[in-house]
Amino acid sequence: MFKFTDPSLSEARFKKPCPVLVLKMMLLNGEKSRFSEEIKNQALLLLATYRKLLRAVASDLCDVKTLKDSVNRRHWGKVDKVQDKMVVAKELRLKHLDLEEMPLFFHTQHFLKKLPISFVQKLVDWAPPVVSGTFLIENVLAGYISQKLLPLEKIKVKELGKSVQPYFHIADFFVLLPQLEELYQKYQKQIVRVAPTAEVALALTDFGKAWIYRLRSGL
Repeated sequence: MFKFTDPSLSEARFKKPCPVLVLKMMLLNGEKSRFSEEIKNQALLLLATYRKLLRAVASDLCDVKTLKDSVNRRHWGKVDKVQDKMVVAKELRLKHLDLEEMPLFFHTQHFLKKLPISFVQKLVDWAPPVVSGTFLIENVLAGYISQKLLPLEKIKVKELGKSVQPYFHIADFFVLLPQLEELYQKYQKQIVRVAPTAEVALALTDFGKAWIYRLRSGL
């Protein structure tokens, strides 16, 4: 298990349990029993989405970046004061990387095209982006997906009460892939069953259509 704590997952930003915090508990120690079934199921859908997204980006990038140990001492970690605001999704920005100026990568684009807009809107609610200005600071992956698929929509974000510089590019999260893969293998059939539609289940898992419909019908 990684010592790394995903900056997407800071409890202090949120006043009530939410799916992204359940995912944090799962990544840290597998714990999710004390949360409602609805929130646990939403966390599983986040898990499956992040796994597929990171696998796609990893396929598109040759140079895999990894997080530094200093992430655990991130300087915004104790900035608990946040305020809700609305931001046009296309204005959200990642840490600059030359590759970020390129068009959507092939495998990444192929995956994102499979996600229904209605599901993406829910996903952003489950993992609200935390920003400083328009820079993505936490819930980076959800912010990245909304930037690509909801570019003209206003989405609710949490703005830090202190100006900080962005620390992460999406490739930095490759370090989570082994854990996400392990959890996915454990919960893959449940993910199929709790997905809002067969279309979403097909996009988020490695099962074919026949298995998707069989699992969802309880056969």
